[in-house]
Amino acid sequence: MAYSNKIAEMLANASETDKVEFAHFLANNLDSAEQSRDGARVRDYVAAFDRFAAPKQGEEF
Repeated sequence: MAYSNKIAEMLANASETDKVEFAHFLANNLDSAEQSRDGARVRDYVAAFDRFAAPKQGEEF
């Protein structure tokens, strides 16, 4: 079965560099100035992308 969620599919296929760049974009635009400079916050975003992109039961890459 293919992905039904295009965002998950795109995150699954994105490079780590692309995910980090997107995480920085989100941190800069959604978090407070103090949080956006926090490297741990960016890593949390990238980890969340990876969890969201993980195939669900019955889905395949």
